[in-house]
Amino acid sequence: MRWTSVSKLSLVLDTGEQQGETVSGALGAIGVVISVQPTDDDGNPVDVKATVLLAKAELIDYVDETQLSLGKDTSKEHPWCCEKDEKFTTKSKIPQIKWSVSHFSTPKPLTKSIGVQITTDSGKTFYSSLNGTYHSAVWIKALK
Repeated sequence: MRWTSVSKLSLVLDTGEQQGETVSGALGAIGVVISVQPTDDDGNPVDVKATVLLAKAELIDYVDETQLSLGKDTSKEHPWCCEKDEKFTTKSKIPQIKWSVSHFSTPKPLTKSIGVQITTDSGKTFYSSLNGTYHSAVWIKALK
């Protein structure tokens, strides 16, 4: 079976909440857990390797769908950044991957809404965003 779609795509903070606060720097990073159920054309679950899911998922701005900067590469235009934690779990029935989000300056805006995009093996991209198919998001407030 080929991975062509998803039947679930959602985000939650690693605390289990949808909203959180973070301070500047790596120690202030907050965990974001993405749940994704890969499926085939008929909606049947498909097993996808953890490394593939990690490579195919990107954190994005929930409103405009721009990707968050990777690593600590921030600028005035993109003060928020994220890193893949390389963590993956199948403890639940839905595979989950984890990212860390932080900022390394006084970001503007002070609150960031974050979604996710994931691209299947067939090349189709799904979004959890304001204009995407899925609408799950997390909101992070930067503390000064």
